[in-house]
Amino acid sequence: MIQRQTSLSANIVAFCRYLRQEEFNIGPAEEKDCLLALQLISPFERNEYFKLSLQATLCRTPAQLKKFGGLYDLYWKELDRAVDSKISEEEEKQQSEPDKKKKQAPGIEALKSWLYGNRNTEKLETATFSEGGTGQLAPQVDFSQQELREVFQLVKKLVQKIANRRSRRFQKTKKKAILDLGRSMRKNIYHIPDIIEIIYKTKKKDHIRVLLLCDVSRSMELYSRFFIQFIYAFHALFSKVETFVFATHLHHISKEMNLNSVNKSLEEIIRKVPDWSGGTRIGSSLAQFNEAYSHKYLNRKTLVLVLSDGWDTDEVDLVGENMKKISRKALGVIWLNPLAGREDWLPEVRGMKAALPYIDALLPFYNTESLKEVVKKLKI
Repeated sequence: MIQRQTSLSANIVAFCRYLRQEEFNIGPAEEKDCLLALQLISPFERNEYFKLSLQATLCRTPAQLKKFGGLYDLYWKELDRAVDSKISEEEEKQQSEPDKKKKQAPGIEALKSWLYGNRNTEKLETATFSEGGTGQLAPQVDFSQQELREVFQLVKKLVQKIANRRSRRFQKTKKKAILDLGRSMRKNIYHIPDIIEIIYKTKKKDHIRVLLLCDVSRSMELYSRFFIQFIYAFHALFSKVETFVFATHLHHISKEMNLNSVNKSLEEIIRKVPDWSGGTRIGSSLAQFNEAYSHKYLNRKTLVLVLSDGWDTDEVDLVGENMKKISRKALGVIWLNPLAGREDWLPEVRGMKAALPYIDALLPFYNTESLKEVVKKLKI
């Protein structure tokens, strides 16, 4: 059943989900292209240009082009019926309850439902982009329990890779590893010519810490649920991790992510981050981190993971200046960008461009398949 959403972007995402059910190969990248294309026309008038923009960004094969026209007409016709029905319901409600207050914001249970991809009868109000930065959570996106388990398994491999990194220094070990010739000779100096005890050595663990800086602005809302799962899994499996999220301001959410359930963590984050899904000020947020937190959470044994698409409304110099400071203090900086998986993508947005000289690796990151590649390619 096609349901009316409360913003154009929510209806577009719902239309993409509808096409996926009809065997269209549509992912986050195509949804992003579609929303960007609609900015170039007048999307509030559903004319031929509107239809052609959707067709150009969502169709990949001749077969899909043939099917698209009929599916498009059916979907938007049903949507109009849903809108008319909703208007009638609201008019009847206003007549019967003239003094009733405006509809309240969606409850925490509805937001949890959005996180887990459950079907819920409560409709969520979604805010449009705001330079000021306040927003609400993204439209509902499917995310199965099997995928959640896979995220935990992949993050576990990533954590093991980080936790097992060895330094250049050695320590004594009882296991048969590298022969420590010097210690063996000193230990047995009085037993020459026979060596009684052989001593082995192994490289010390480096005890790396991880810093997560996650963009939760409006442009990232298609990926924010996957990012939440990734961050929560990281905190559940690795003790030496600190997490900050940012849109127009920076928020330290490590305590919230360390709660004993993802439900409680989500509740606390919603209360703490008022600018979730709002505007983007990457430079100012990084400056806030450097000024208030870098002395405590950043050193030569800290691996920094930045999760962002690089879209920024801030002064571009702020991004480069503060990324330089982070890069100098950290063990390494890995930038995980959900748009980088596209074949035609180039790091041309100004925030990404300014950060490039100060990062060690730029990797695509938007679903479990991309997470597998991150695990495989991450070198520390």
